[in-house]
Amino acid sequence: MQNKISITKPSISELEIEYVNDAIRNGWGPKCYDYINKFEKSFPEYIGSKFGLATSSCTGAIHLALMAMGIKSGDEVIVPDSTWIASVEPILYIGAKPVFVDVLEDTWCIDPIEIERAITNKTTAIIPVHLYGNVCEMDEIMEIATKYKLKVLEDAAEGLGSEYKGKKCGSIGDAGVFSFHGTKTMSTGEGGIICTNNKEIYSKASILNDHGRDPKIGKTFWMENYGYKYKMSNLQAAMGCAQVKRLEELVAHKRLVFSWYKEGFKILKGFKLMKNRIMQ
Repeated sequence: MQNKISITKPSISELEIEYVNDAIRNGWGPKCYDYINKFEKSFPEYIGSKFGLATSSCTGAIHLALMAMGIKSGDEVIVPDSTWIASVEPILYIGAKPVFVDVLEDTWCIDPIEIERAITNKTTAIIPVHLYGNVCEMDEIMEIATKYKLKVLEDAAEGLGSEYKGKKCGSIGDAGVFSFHGTKTMSTGEGGIICTNNKEIYSKASILNDHGRDPKIGKTFWMENYGYKYKMSNLQAAMGCAQVKRLEELVAHKRLVFSWYKEGFKILKGFKLMKNRIMQ
């Protein structure tokens, strides 16, 4: 029987085990948010964003971010036609309409020319997806967004560590979201995060993620509006804190693995690898 080659799996060291064990032993009661708070500080610092809101999945992060940006039922949101369904489903959660456009041949990332062609008077946002470590043409996308007053939510689930002109992907648009599924460059088992430099987006997403409770009101059981609960657990955040400390190592190993494939595929005539900024 032929053994399967794993797509990817998390790199777990003694540091992750130490942090998670500490969270299991001590992360309860008044300490139940300690690792979450640390993670929501350390990860955005790596990305170059001011604020971070940890979530139970990247799908949940997209849902919260879209709502915090003011996207509503009947709006149109432009997405690439080559992506995972999680980039699209949250648009449907709020009754908006995903508008699919083509991708560039050399990166499989969304084509800025096709974005502009797809804009209507109902368009309110763009979700560029940084696919397989490749990064979207963010300068052109941001210019289009400014021209038509659109929000930009970067889906950087597969772009952790990639950069665009010196900026880490996920830090360029109005907000960026990341996945920490077990198949990603870094993992919390399951989980995601919203990163943004916009305090209003962060505040609105935080309230939505806490059943609609506004901390400014100061009433424990008072919901100003309905909300959701896409929270990350303290145990997951403990693993995330350890992985953030090892991020440069994890990204470097990802680049090494890519180099193995790049070298190995040289023997195949007519085979062409996509342009890949994670190697640059």
